[in-house]
Parts: sequence; C-alpha cells; structure tokens
Amino acid sequence: MLFVWLTRLLLCISILFAARKGGEPERMVAIIFLATFVFDLANHMFFGDPTWLEVNPGHFVIDVWAFLTLTWVAARANRGWPLIMSATQLIVVFAHFAKLFEMDEARRSYWAMTQVPATAQLLILIAGTAAHAARMRRIGDYMPWRPV
Repeated sequence: MLFVWLTRLLLCISILFAARKGGEPERMVAIIFLATFVFDLANHMFFGDPTWLEVNPGHFVIDVWAFLTLTWVAARANRGWPLIMSATQLIVVFAHFAKLFEMDEARRSYWAMTQVPATAQLLILIAGTAAHAARMRRIGDYMPWRPV
C-alpha cells in the first residue's frame, strides 16, 4: 500500500513540475499520465481491484492507449526522453501478453513489469522537464516539436 501512495505522490509532483516548467511535450505527457490515472480509477470501479492472477482487460486497454499516445509524442517531440518513455510503456504492454501465456508463475513478474516501468516513467518525466528548463535557461526558447 505504501508503494501505491508513494507512486501517487510522485505522479502529483511530476505533473505539477511538468505543468509549471515543461514545454508542450512535457505537458502533453503529464496530461497522458493524468488521463491514465483517471481511466485506472474508472477501471477499478468496473472490474474491481487486480488480482495479478489474470490479465485485467481494462488495464490492457489503458496501457495500449498510453503506449500509442506516448509513441505519438515521441515521434513528434524535439526531445529524446519521450523515446525512453515510449519504450518503457512497451514493456508494460508486453507484460500483458506474457501474462496471457504464463498464468501460474508470473504473478510477481506481471506486477513488476506493469508497475516498475510506470514509476520509472514519472522519474523520466521529471528528468526530461528539468532538462527542458535547463535548456531554456541556456539557449532560450526553441521549437518543442519537430518540423513535419
């Protein structure tokens, strides 16, 4: 339970930091994380708490949506850290498929593959926002998105 509350605290800190100091890509990723949190709350209202013994279809849909949106940001943003963010989300999506194939022994690994990358993503968002703020101080305003 402590892990859940610490992750929620880190979520709040990363979203506020990105909203205050980040550019458009940082704020977009913060919005994606906030949306996944809200979707997860709704998922738990419909499907209950996860048992880690089977794939939760709501979590799967949320994680695929997060992967697609984070990949879109990574493809368009004029930063490198969104690529890491998208890659860690891909680990989460793969965890659902791994759980489908191995139902008996994969409870802890399923938890680790779905929860640890999410925490790492919040730290990556904080680091990316800090890098953006430092770059803004060093060189001034720059394009947040790659030219199409």
